[in-house]
Amino acid sequence: MSADVQLEDISVRFGDFVAVRDASVTVKGGEFFSFLGPSGCGKTTLLRTISGFQTPSTGRVLIDGRDMAGTGPNQRPTALIFQNLALFPLMTVWENISFALEVKGIGKRERRRRADELLGLVALPGEAEKMVDELSGGQKQRVAVARALCAEPEVLLLDEPLSALDLKLRQRMRTELRAIQQRAGDHFLSISRMTRGGFDHV
Repeated sequence: MSADVQLEDISVRFGDFVAVRDASVTVKGGEFFSFLGPSGCGKTTLLRTISGFQTPSTGRVLIDGRDMAGTGPNQRPTALIFQNLALFPLMTVWENISFALEVKGIGKRERRRRADELLGLVALPGEAEKMVDELSGGQKQRVAVARALCAEPEVLLLDEPLSALDLKLRQRMRTELRAIQQRAGDHFLSISRMTRGGFDHV
């Protein structure tokens, strides 16, 4: 189930440098919301603040009405997909997807069942046994999304997820991400330098 995300007067400073100044926004559950802007304008800093990897200098982050102050990344109902995807090259596709469950001590049969379920969700059935380096750029992106969804986050955060893809593939993947988001029922917050895409709000 997706949750509302509220940023209230968020500012983030690094010494004298202000990365984010007085940002306030509300994202409703189930929305695909994108922060657009050039490099260095604070987009990644906002996602890191929502996910708990960065502490705001001032302001509050609320998820489903809960103040996230003092709540670490591993305790927040969020998952952050970094630009480089960070897939494990020595694991198969299904092992990558189910890694979070392995850390929790979930048995192999249940991990594989969940991985296969998510591969269906991201339209990659039959790819479970492949190694990461056998996949195309778009397929790797979908595996990264499936791995993040395996942890059942309420909010999925995507940091420039399509920047490494060519224009034609970016256009197709924007459509596919929107379809995945609608099927999963979560809401996605994405950041991008691009001005076109299947977003509800920018």
